Amino acid sequence: MTDHQGDLELSLLRTFLVVVRHGSEGRAAAALSKTQPAVSHRILRLEKIIGRKLFARTRRGVKLTAHGEMLVDYANRAIDLNEQTLAGLRNESVSGRVRLGLGEEAVLGRLAPVLMRFQRAQPDVELKLKVVGPAEFDFLAARGELDFIIVDPARIAGQAVIEWASHLGWFAAADMSLDPISPLPLILSQNADSWREQILGALRTAGWEWRIVLEGANLDTTIAAVESGLGVAALLHDSVGHTAIREVKPGRLPALPEVNFGLFRGNSAPTRAKSLLEAALTASLKPAMGQRPASFAEPQPWLLDDQPKRERISIS
Repeated sequence: MTDHQGDLELSLLRTFLVVVRHGSEGRAAAALSKTQPAVSHRILRLEKIIGRKLFARTRRGVKLTAHGEMLVDYANRAIDLNEQTLAGLRNESVSGRVRLGLGEEAVLGRLAPVLMRFQRAQPDVELKLKVVGPAEFDFLAARGELDFIIVDPARIAGQAVIEWASHLGWFAAADMSLDPISPLPLILSQNADSWREQILGALRTAGWEWRIVLEGANLDTTIAAVESGLGVAALLHDSVGHTAIREVKPGRLPALPEVNFGLFRGNSAPTRAKSLLEAALTASLKPAMGQRPASFAEPQPWLLDDQPKRERISIS
């Protein structure tokens, strides 16, 4: 039970999501055509109703607290339900087709919930997903065959609506152990082609040798190979899901780079359905910027001693 009772106001939730999307109250105020004190006052009112802090202030803007992260999903669902209810009562419906292109390295782990929520809220919208190869992005976007694209910003021309970072981790079977004086058995997924040199460079810098035991597999095959104990793979945390594989404990293997993604608009004409999907995607993906999974700790590279230890290293 909190000290400050009250109902959640949709206007406050909308302001909260705009602050999340823009990463600062100042930029949110400009987007809303309001003063920064007015936006700050709305956030304080929302925090008073909930009885929890939603943002931590930093020199670069604001960062979501744990309770703020929880509220993002609830706020999106509340606003989606409000729009769905009003449209139903007014006998209004949004229809049309929205085509979302995904780069081969992108995964649906973070996207699936928001796309499912959007489809429930807008059942008359035809949502089509297409996995796009590296050479196709600009071509399909220019021809108006894709409405949105989610891809590494380095792979496409143009300005992203938003950009965010995802985190790579080393994953292995739960009972696998690592031998620092033997070549690391490495599985390279075709999804990781963009980061191949960064992955191998991290191993090279840390003094690890490796041997590639499987290369060019799709994501499902890669995870199955890791589960079987065939080797270790560098995977996006969002791509692993509820599988039997485990992340290698930080410090056992070298730190891996962050991977950048961006949401880009295609060259097609705007519609109400596209505007709604863009709003849903930006509100859900913005919290990913600059935030690490709770289990992620900054690992130190594994440095081989002058006299390397010969015992095997557990992954956990």
